[in-house]
Amino acid sequence: MLRMGEVNGVDHQAMQHMLTSGAIDWHGFGAQIAREADALLGGDKATLIIDESGFAKKGEASTGVARQWNGRLGKVDNCQVGVFANLCRDSMAS
Repeated sequence: MLRMGEVNGVDHQAMQHMLTSGAIDWHGFGAQIAREADALLGGDKATLIIDESGFAKKGEASTGVARQWNGRLGKVDNCQVGVFANLCRDSMAS
């Protein structure tokens, strides 16, 4: 929030309040984002594929490393989870 406040020339605490306590219609906001993304990227022949993958980690130095479910190992272990998105149109992937 601090950096966003600096870029926009507003108090970072006001930005934090807006995102956490403000009267924002998150459902409407999400729907608007979906419409805009569909207009730019979508269409009848477009599909967005979301995939999460766990990567086993020995230490805790990397961001997001914790004991959590790792589908590759089939158990809870020390790992990092990455979420990947792939946009496919017709028969081509972007």
